[in-house]
Amino acid sequence: MDRYGMTSPPEVGGQPGEYEERWTQWYLEQSFFRDFVYRNPKGKKKGTELADALVLFSDVALLVQVKAQCGNHDPISWATEKLLDALKQLKTTHHQLGDGGITKLDHEVYGTAPFAPAKYPNHLGIIVLAQENPQPFDAATVVPEILAAGFPVHVFSLRDFNMIADRFDTAGDFITFIEFRTDVMPREQFIVHEEEENIQRIIPHLRDVLIRHMSPSTSEELEKTVAAVSATASGRMLSSPERRFGFAIDDIIARAHDVQEPVDPGRRRQNMAVAELLAWLTRGRRISLGKRLVQQSQRAQDGSPHYFVHVQRERSAACVYLSTSESRPERLARLKFLVAYAQMKHGVDRCLGVATEPVGDGRSYDFALREGPLPEELVAQLMNLDDPFGTVGPLDMPK
Repeated sequence: MDRYGMTSPPEVGGQPGEYEERWTQWYLEQSFFRDFVYRNPKGKKKGTELADALVLFSDVALLVQVKAQCGNHDPISWATEKLLDALKQLKTTHHQLGDGGITKLDHEVYGTAPFAPAKYPNHLGIIVLAQENPQPFDAATVVPEILAAGFPVHVFSLRDFNMIADRFDTAGDFITFIEFRTDVMPREQFIVHEEEENIQRIIPHLRDVLIRHMSPSTSEELEKTVAAVSATASGRMLSSPERRFGFAIDDIIARAHDVQEPVDPGRRRQNMAVAELLAWLTRGRRISLGKRLVQQSQRAQDGSPHYFVHVQRERSAACVYLSTSESRPERLARLKFLVAYAQMKHGVDRCLGVATEPVGDGRSYDFALREGPLPEELVAQLMNLDDPFGTVGPLDMPK
């Protein structure tokens, strides 16, 4: 599905291999938006390619290779040969992104930017196979070297990769799915061209995996998380009548990415920080937050500012959503105050604010982002004020 901020779908035709690469890159945009997707980035040596696609998001690097079958070769023999080729390429990418000399990368939106290997310690390899006459097989059986790559490597058919991108269509959902798949891989057999069945094999393990990684505060919280992940993994979330509300958050992310030439490095860093904070929101959370934001923007037609804060404890982050008919300077000033107070109140490392108008003609957003400790003087001032998130009605902000 074409969403806010995506490039156009690939045109039909073109060289075999390149065509399938373009589709894979486009599918990645469904989960990560184009800002985090690098198409055919250059390798260390002149004239070489680092990967068919590269995703750099948070502390994760997704390394992607695509292979397309042409001709009447035996599908398993062809897959075995191409998996070995793709694995060799992924290992080269892994090395170059580690300490292998990559210091900068070119991006189609932001241009050339420095690359710091230490920011992306978690590498995940993905191999996509495009076969017109597929024959299901276990990639780890035909190419056991995959299990000794030194980092997780997952193999999908192009058709199944499309399904995954549709189903896990946020960065938070996609990365979580790959991590679940990695954890379950030693206990289950995953068959290429049968990802629907593979997902059904993963779902019974969700509770055990979450207990080991999530550290839920209550059993109720654990069960809610299991149910939410199951709804997304099984595809039930796609038919939710409230799914449309989640696109309100997608729209905010896309607008946060809008870049005017020339690109200012400081603005680029803030754009990416804003996008990353919001992109971690799973589809389920986006639906809940989007619904609340739409309802709040409807209430803001009464002329009063309305707002709420959402805290991501697991990421030591929070986000304030403000809807108001105030002028943009006024609403930005209010937003900055709310962000500072929310950061102090919840003790998070980062706090983002998003402000928009009441429901009506058009829409625009203002953003405010705070990272790191608050100045002591500001904390002292804020602590002498009433909690704005515990009051009802208009708020008198400090000058």
